[in-house]
Amino acid sequence: MFELRLREIYRYLGFRGTEPPADTVKRIQQCVDRMYAAMTLRTTHRKFPVSVKKPDTVEIAGLTIHSRNLCKNLDGCDQAYMFAATVGVGIDRLIKRGEIGGMIDALIYQAAGAEMIEAYADELNGALRRTEAKRGCRLRPRFSPGYGDVPLALQKDFSRILELPKTCGITLTDTLLMVPSKSVTAFIGCTKNFDTETEDAFLADVANPLDATGKSAAEASGTDTVSGERENKCRRCTKNDCQFRN
Repeated sequence: MFELRLREIYRYLGFRGTEPPADTVKRIQQCVDRMYAAMTLRTTHRKFPVSVKKPDTVEIAGLTIHSRNLCKNLDGCDQAYMFAATVGVGIDRLIKRGEIGGMIDALIYQAAGAEMIEAYADELNGALRRTEAKRGCRLRPRFSPGYGDVPLALQKDFSRILELPKTCGITLTDTLLMVPSKSVTAFIGCTKNFDTETEDAFLADVANPLDATGKSAAEASGTDTVSGERENKCRRCTKNDCQFRN
């Protein structure tokens, strides 16, 4: 069973570089315990051939996607997964219950729910990574619809291709939000081209989604061209909801 990273929950709640008060820590742990009891884990994935045509075209599963960010992420990949996971509607029920009883618990459930789906997806991706390693391949970091310049409308294609209502119980609202809310869909590239040694290095040097200005890889990653010391923008990013944060 995966474990939630408490420091990430604290960060979502606004405690950056500091420990919450003891009573808040206790309350967070109580909420997390309830969430473990309420979660219902479901996932699905399919692997497809992928064609990447620079600078901004990706073809996969009968789709033609125009996205510079996704093109960078999947460059060098001959296959890619379409992946989905959810921790279930029970977490949404806890959030609603918290809103009725007082917003503190609701905020904790929201923060811990965000970490829960990330931790679950990371565990699943770890299993896929080990499978692909046996055939000499590595996985690229997850890249989701709605992130960077990847169209959110692709959620409809994920739902259709992966049959999400049937396989995971995930449905879409009119505004393309997923229900259960603590769910994730993503492309995961599969490559034998090892441009970098780690995901962090790949994100900073090759496919940093924060860079939408056409800067060089060194500029995008925050390299100091005088000293040669890189300050990874991902590591300095203050976004709360970025799956690429360090």
